[in-house]
Amino acid sequence: MLVKDLLVIASSIILSVGGSGAIICAVSGFLAERIAKRIDSKYQLKIDQELEKYKTLLDQRKYVSQTQFDNEFQIYKQLSKAYFAVAVKVSSFAHDYEKKQSISVKDGEISEAEIKRIIDTICTAQNLLFENAAFVPEDIYNDYYALDVNTNAFFWKIIDKIKEYPPMENGLEDSNIECDITLAKVIEAELNEINKKVRKHLESLTIIPKY
Repeated sequence: MLVKDLLVIASSIILSVGGSGAIICAVSGFLAERIAKRIDSKYQLKIDQELEKYKTLLDQRKYVSQTQFDNEFQIYKQLSKAYFAVAVKVSSFAHDYEKKQSISVKDGEISEAEIKRIIDTICTAQNLLFENAAFVPEDIYNDYYALDVNTNAFFWKIIDKIKEYPPMENGLEDSNIECDITLAKVIEAELNEINKKVRKHLESLTIIPKY
């Protein structure tokens, strides 16, 4: 309600009471102005609060083109697939070789073809991560990198168990990393958390429409 509206109402009251009009008019004008200011302040506060909420929402959104979104989506899709393949290998080897102190190719406990598949699986995931490092948000990249460190340590321990292979200079001789089921579960949990973070990140992206 505007000041002039309040004054109109006040004036109609004054006309109805007759004398003392000048005094009442002065008082009513003063009160009307104060009431109007309070009403304006109340609505202004509400508007400011709504604008702040809207600004916060805008700050949380990230605007990208359809092409950018599609490219980023493909990167995450490839990374997820590659590291899922690694996690499957981790789980399989944890169950197969956890209790064995050594593995022999000659005795048929592991084949050269399987060793090659291990290396190929790890390299595929690593190459995808490093090739796309510039296009992945830093926090997500760091999580993938930490996952990669664990999976590498796991498989180096597998390689170190193979009798026919000479000791590797991989810096893991004195580490506490072991190719066991506990670490396999940790790796699986890390991958799940990364996938949650990626989904949340993609949901925060807003595609700019074409006009």
